[in-house]
Amino acid sequence: MARKNLTKKNKTHLQATMSLQDTLHLIETDPEVKSFVYQQINEFSPYVTPETNVIVLARDAEDAYADDDHVISSDADSADNHYLYRIAIVLKEGEATLEAEGFGHDIFDAINAAKEAMLQRLSEIQDEVESPQDRLNAIQQATENTQLH
Repeated sequence: MARKNLTKKNKTHLQATMSLQDTLHLIETDPEVKSFVYQQINEFSPYVTPETNVIVLARDAEDAYADDDHVISSDADSADNHYLYRIAIVLKEGEATLEAEGFGHDIFDAINAAKEAMLQRLSEIQDEVESPQDRLNAIQQATENTQLH
């Protein structure tokens, strides 16, 4: 998929003028961004059920810098180490909610970072629920129950 490239001049201008409303508008109306979002959330399929709601939210990136609870790694491409985009992905099923955030100077990078953070959390949860011994037992049980016709 082609991604829109921003020149340093345009990126600097965008950093000065991009707002949360602009990001929301971009996610809701830009077909390339919408398609990218759907591609990314499709990777959650092995971890979710048909009843799981996937929510993609744009958040104000500057708010994260005022909050000591957020640890944001610096980016060598950024003169001020502040990201332009902050995207959250929320999985909700019944009363259970799981959330991950991603930051980036490019909306695609922020969406991808949020997806990767969510996949890491889902994988960790799956590993806790399904121990290696449980997996081996399931494989052994499946091979012992094979019937030849």
